[in-house]
Amino acid sequence: MPMYEDRETIEKVLNGDYDAFEGLVEKYQARIYRHLKKMVKDGHLAQDLLQETFLSAYKGLPGFTGSSSFSTWLFRIATNTALMYLRKNRPDSIEYDDEIRNQSNSPLPPISSEFVNTPLEILLSNEGRKKIEEAIDELPALYRSVIVLRDVEGFSLEEVSKIMDSSIAAIKSRLHRARNSVRETLTSYYMERNLSSDRREA
Repeated sequence: MPMYEDRETIEKVLNGDYDAFEGLVEKYQARIYRHLKKMVKDGHLAQDLLQETFLSAYKGLPGFTGSSSFSTWLFRIATNTALMYLRKNRPDSIEYDDEIRNQSNSPLPPISSEFVNTPLEILLSNEGRKKIEEAIDELPALYRSVIVLRDVEGFSLEEVSKIMDSSIAAIKSRLHRARNSVRETLTSYYMERNLSSDRREA
């Protein structure tokens, strides 16, 4: 139903109903802003890129073929907008596939007992969620965008590959490394957390 509604709204926009496009903006702006903010780690900049994204989407709407969902197409525009900004202004924040390819076959490290034995309510607490967000924020932009699109926004691997304009194999590789890095960060954090707790109890 949502995809059908989007197609219906798009037809209205293409027929000259600008107010209909405002409806698309209202529907997707919160998700797109969240994604952009995760990519550039700056709320004010994300707001500027959000406007640029929707302007590009409006201008490019006649070329939208419907081969993917409108949300996938829109997230691709947003992702490209953010990556173009980062490549121009923060090239060090981008990690490219050559580096990823060299690491893609490395195994995941073993999960520490401290991490496994941490109660679920702690992992899901505000503290736990904050540490996960911090770990994601520390990732290079390409990794960060993939894990946010897949694990936060819930896009399929195929949809993420379309958004990122990369092969599914490359997306799997980036996602593997991103999840690996987040898990390592959380493992270290909970090891230190439990060690501090043991010291207080001693």
